[in-house]
Amino acid sequence: MENVLSYNKLPNEIREDLEIMNMNANRLLDLVNQLLDFRKAEIQGFQLKFEECNITELLQQTYKGFTSLALQRKLEYIIEGADQVNASVDREALIKIISNLLTNAIKYSETYIHVRLWIENNCFLLSICNDGKPIPEDMREEIFKPFIQYKNEQNQLTSGTGIGLALARSLAELHHGTLVIDQTMDYNRFILSIPITHHQSEVKDLSEEKDIILEKNEASATIKIPETDIENKELPSILVIEDNKDMQAFIVRQLSPWYKVVTARNGVEALEMLKQEEIKLVISDVMMPEMDGLALCNQLKKDVNYSHIPIILLTAKVSLQAKIDGLKSGADAYIEKPFSMELLRTSIDNLLESRERLYAAFANSPFLPTNSVAMTEADQKFLQTLSQTVETNMQDPEFDLDKMAVLMNMSRSSMNRKIKGILNMTPNDYIRLERLKKAALLLKKGEYRINEVCYMVGFNTPSYFAKCFQKQFGTLPKDF
Repeated sequence: MENVLSYNKLPNEIREDLEIMNMNANRLLDLVNQLLDFRKAEIQGFQLKFEECNITELLQQTYKGFTSLALQRKLEYIIEGADQVNASVDREALIKIISNLLTNAIKYSETYIHVRLWIENNCFLLSICNDGKPIPEDMREEIFKPFIQYKNEQNQLTSGTGIGLALARSLAELHHGTLVIDQTMDYNRFILSIPITHHQSEVKDLSEEKDIILEKNEASATIKIPETDIENKELPSILVIEDNKDMQAFIVRQLSPWYKVVTARNGVEALEMLKQEEIKLVISDVMMPEMDGLALCNQLKKDVNYSHIPIILLTAKVSLQAKIDGLKSGADAYIEKPFSMELLRTSIDNLLESRERLYAAFANSPFLPTNSVAMTEADQKFLQTLSQTVETNMQDPEFDLDKMAVLMNMSRSSMNRKIKGILNMTPNDYIRLERLKKAALLLKKGEYRINEVCYMVGFNTPSYFAKCFQKQFGTLPKDF
């Protein structure tokens, strides 16, 4: 939907329909999230991550989000109370509670909503009061039950799902707090009370929690196909691993203008594809048959042939533990479904550009060691051995890729692919760079003449040595 709306040539009447569809799709996503949040809270599986928060500031930010709605309904919308209240809470859970209470207040208010925050008996209290029709006494506890909706005087159900208040109370109770409605019949006032101090030990272990929670990505995508002819440019190769054919086709279609995209349906197919193609970056779903994304990621990061390739995981599993598992497996980025295509493309560009900057810094800095380019432990070990091998043999002017591959116990093609992948240069270019870096080190010490250094690092003539040194580091050896 984001992608379709990004096109500029849509007729206005079609754009209006699409915007309504987009709004309702987001509304559906919010409802799914609330249902799943409520289910987690109901089985006490909602993971709370306590952190010290400025409650006053958090309340102000959430409150501002409802200002325009209050203005539309011409409500007196006031917030007052303590200037500075700090407490240990789960930030996201508290925002959900406050948002549900404010949504409820705006829905039923007639002329005003008053919000107040204060401290009492080592708890912070938040009251949200509105002057809508007082909720009948027999409904004042019922409205906190799931899927219960308040009926108005005409016996009509009010809009909503009956989840919000039930979820808000459950989250309050998980904070060891309370959420109640005041007993006065003059107005409707909800009062939230939460202890100021919590300990992380109170958080429940959710390592086995398997619920899938979808989160709305707030990024608004504006994807524009480049107007310039890019067919003649060498595009970076990206491997997309996705078992869902429709999703795979969509990702390929959206990325193809900028990258050469190859595909696989699972981790097993991906390993075969990596042997055939020089891949710059991998995008993988997590839940797949035969070999899932985590297992593939873990294997690639430990395999010296592929450990240098950045990996982006796409998944609907967005629990904290799922993210930790993804990063532990070696993923460079973790993007939640449903995702913005602009977010995915920006993540790809950032990963590729950061590698390019690293390559450039390594190539142009005389004293930057080879292992500074390593991104994984496997890369670190490989580059350390490679650097030592080249240094040991650099006085031999005939030392080249073939000899290096034999000493490294790798095939010529594997060595060529690995060095191009991890250092963005050919093996022979790398050997020459190591010779020049060693020369810079020797020149810095000042113990040898330039001609001596030239032969010590394996160059045949001082003139060729000077030419290569100036091209690499921007200065002649005598000036350096």
